[in-house]
Amino acid sequence: MTDFYMIHVVPKLGISQERVEQRMNLALEWFRFDRNLWIVYTTSDSARWFARLSPLVKPTGSLFICRLDVTKRHGWFNKELWTWIRSKKS
Repeated sequence: MTDFYMIHVVPKLGISQERVEQRMNLALEWFRFDRNLWIVYTTSDSARWFARLSPLVKPTGSLFICRLDVTKRHGWFNKELWTWIRSKKS
């Protein structure tokens, strides 16, 4: 089953943005809309994402992962995000 997850990642010192993106590439697709904030479209659950990402943040970074219900959404953002979300659930 595929789901959306919102993931906030602040890597520990020495971990590059490229390395975080390598892990995010394990998702079917992702959309980054802030330096540290991602929406991933994935078949993996939050525990799997925690296992993948926690080595990049422990002990000095931070990580938050939450399943995202995109059926209940409102907001003002660029059209690219809304188009991307709709394309996954159509």
